[in-house]
Amino acid sequence: MEKRKSARFDVSQDMQGKLLNVVGFVANNISGEGINLVSNFQPVIGSVYKIYLLHSRDNRQQEFDIEINRAEVAVFDSKKYAILPPGLLFSIGAKFRNPSEKQKEFLASFMKKRVNGTDEGFIGTKKIKPGS
Repeated sequence: MEKRKSARFDVSQDMQGKLLNVVGFVANNISGEGINLVSNFQPVIGSVYKIYLLHSRDNRQQEFDIEINRAEVAVFDSKKYAILPPGLLFSIGAKFRNPSEKQKEFLASFMKKRVNGTDEGFIGTKKIKPGS
């Protein structure tokens, strides 16, 4: 198992989004290097996806390339994952591929407490590169 290079932070509020623009997710924790999501979608380990995170407070959007490095069955928590449709849930670990300083600053803004609103994102179906 690969050891994490940077500290992970719990997200300061609900952070939700969509995988493949269809399947929702909830983010558990985030760092400048990677993100942990819970979703009904089971991606292929080693695949690269495009992810878009959106701040609801000012509609800023940032895209990232992520590489899936872990996908396993998640323990259901009705409080945390009530927004997700019923079914088998997967805990998905992904690392950001070559994040720029601007992207890292955007990620850091998710780690700060927000007064209201939720932060959302989705993984697009374009530029999916299996096994890269």
